[in-house]
Amino acid sequence: MKNKIIAIWGNPNSGKTTLSIKVANELIKRKKSVILIMADSYTPVIHTVLPFTETKEQSLGELLASIQISQESILKKCIPVERTKNLSVLTYLHGENSRTYADYGKERVIDLLILLKHLADHIIIDCSSYVHHDLLSRSALELSDQVICLISPDLKAISFYDATLPLIKERKYNSMNHLNVLSKVKAEMPKDNISHRFGGVQRELEYTEELQGQMRQARLFEDLMEKKSRAYQKQLIHLVDTLLEDQERGEHE
Repeated sequence: MKNKIIAIWGNPNSGKTTLSIKVANELIKRKKSVILIMADSYTPVIHTVLPFTETKEQSLGELLASIQISQESILKKCIPVERTKNLSVLTYLHGENSRTYADYGKERVIDLLILLKHLADHIIIDCSSYVHHDLLSRSALELSDQVICLISPDLKAISFYDATLPLIKERKYNSMNHLNVLSKVKAEMPKDNISHRFGGVQRELEYTEELQGQMRQARLFEDLMEKKSRAYQKQLIHLVDTLLEDQERGEHE
């Protein structure tokens, strides 16, 4: 099956949600259908990215806690993104947390991902940074076809990964094949030192003030328009090209 699942995770404040949305936007420009899963139950972000959207109790948490998951029940929980074709969101809702719904097992996550592959060309999972505490995010690292490891070029990121990477060293997480991406890169940052610390990075995404403005104003689903954002947009396109090339290569192996 050509449908591919892409997990995006990284240190806190590395821009996981921002990148997840921008990758989704780029894919639908290429005539792909996308379901974006915002997996973090600790800090649901729906009201910070789609503040005026009517959710109609469309909760990812309720879906995972249900007795049985079907394609129909998934579609009922999907929140369409206005003015954006072929893109919908599955997310925890504002005010919910990890205790709002009954616990679920890994089998439920597997059922969800299998069914999702029949509903869209690409599934993007915006993971919690604390994957060892979140079953959905942890399972996403294990079961996704591709994983982007997002790294902000600062000392806090090094501290986070020094503590977290040993927790996902098992072979099933395939951490050596994660696509390392530096985010929010500025000229004065010690990006070469950070890259060396992580054994190299495959892509970089420059800091752009327009992107930060979109985040503050809940406009991340809109295109970047300013000239100063062109470098970021070009880097984003190259990142998506890499993802698609890796997918095509995998299909022929």
